[in-house]
Amino acid sequence: MNSNGVRTSNILKRSDGETYVLAVSEFKSVKKALRRMLPYLCKKENEAQAALDYYRGKITGNQLLAIFAAEVEAGRRERKARLVNLDVPYTRPEGDTIMRRIRSDRLRDAFGRYRAKLTPEDFQSIRTEHFDEGKRICDLVREHPQYARETIRRVLGRGRGYIGVKGIGRVDTTDTTIREPKRATN
Repeated sequence: MNSNGVRTSNILKRSDGETYVLAVSEFKSVKKALRRMLPYLCKKENEAQAALDYYRGKITGNQLLAIFAAEVEAGRRERKARLVNLDVPYTRPEGDTIMRRIRSDRLRDAFGRYRAKLTPEDFQSIRTEHFDEGKRICDLVREHPQYARETIRRVLGRGRGYIGVKGIGRVDTTDTTIREPKRATN
C-alpha cells in the first residue's frame, strides 16, 4: 500500500489469525485505497462505492448513513449501536467548507481576544495622528514606546502582513484606507 502512495498507520492481525485490520491515515489515501480496492470487493462493494460518492460530493452524509443502514438490514454489515443520532445533510465538500469557515471565525475571534498586540484605542490614535495630523513614524515611535517601529508601520499599512487588535482580531495592514477599527476587515 505504501509503495502505491497509500499511507497506512497500523496493520493489526485479529486474534483468530485469519484477518487483518488496515488503518489508513490520511484523507487522500482513503480515497485512493477505496478506488483501487473497489474492483476486488464483493461484500463491501456497496459501502465502498457509497463512501467514494460521499467524498466526491455526489451524496449527502444522511444518504451515506442510509446506505449503511440498508447494508445492515441485508446482513452484509454488522449493526453497531449509536449513542447519538447523526444528521449530516451536507455532501462532504459542503461540510468541509462550512467547517473551514467556522474554524477561521473561531481562530479570528480567539486571535482578537487573546493574542492581540494593540488596543483599539492605540490603533485609532496612531492612524489618526499619522493620517489626519501628519505625524511621522519616528514621532509615533517616541509617543508610543510600548510598540515596535514595525508594529506602527503595520498599523499605517506600510509593513507587510497584519496586526492584531484586541476585540477586533486580525486586521490586514495593506489597506491604508482603514481609519477606524470598527470598519477593519478581519
